[in-house]
Amino acid sequence: MNDYPSFKLYYLAQFQGITRRKLQHYLNQDYFLERLLYYSSNDLQRIFQLPHSPPEHFYQYLRDSTRIKQSYEEFKRLNPLTIYHQDYPDSLKTIPDPPLILYWKGNIDIIKSKKISVIGSRDPSSFAQKKVNLFVNSLLKNRVTVVSGLAYGIDSMAHSYTLSNGGFTIAVIGFGFNHIYPKEHMNLFQQISNHGLVLSEYHPNTKAKKWHFPERNRIISGLSAATLIIEAAERSGTMITADQALEQGKEVFVVPDSIFLNQAQGCLKLIQEGATPLIHPNELDQWIDENASIFS
Repeated sequence: MNDYPSFKLYYLAQFQGITRRKLQHYLNQDYFLERLLYYSSNDLQRIFQLPHSPPEHFYQYLRDSTRIKQSYEEFKRLNPLTIYHQDYPDSLKTIPDPPLILYWKGNIDIIKSKKISVIGSRDPSSFAQKKVNLFVNSLLKNRVTVVSGLAYGIDSMAHSYTLSNGGFTIAVIGFGFNHIYPKEHMNLFQQISNHGLVLSEYHPNTKAKKWHFPERNRIISGLSAATLIIEAAERSGTMITADQALEQGKEVFVVPDSIFLNQAQGCLKLIQEGATPLIHPNELDQWIDENASIFS
């Protein structure tokens, strides 16, 4: 495959002030980045709106042969998956704000597998592990890859149980590979890198920022045919993912629990709003069987 458009996209993304949304807006008018070198410095300033950078800086950046060569060597080493790549998932191309670049570690072929996300509270109840085991077993039996976010609580339970039982899992993270967060999950990160797949839209040198996590949630739901919520407080990142999944037209499953349990309040609210409650894993088996075409 000709990786020239992918490299141009990667190189553009490294310039300070060029955000994903600015890139996406520009791609809507020049998808393969073929016209960049025809613009004057003032044209570039107008198009990309870079208030903290003199117009000539970006103009020169696009023509800096030494920097371009160095960046291309890094690009080849990192080998990111861009929106131009044949293996870039169609399910992500159709979401409102697709990641343009995905850095990855592990087995990239897993990205082509059947996928359902399993997410939930970072402060799970004492019964959470049993719930995770029950429904993840159903996914493993159906050879479905478990997608989650490498966070405390339900995420790490889902990843760990999947790995322990010979299944495939994908971790979508909100930081670069050189700055794992939380640090306590470094070992789990390495296990998933060795036996599954880790994805991030952030350059490996990017540290975690609090707004990265709601941003990465759209990728978790976007990758997946459905999202399964084990537990969720009424105000939580899990609820953000549920909203994004619904916006993307994806099925949202929730595991109901007691009205007195804080970690169930989000799930109960989602059921009120039309999410599908799961009482038994057989219901999940049936949905997977009836919706086989979604996974193809």
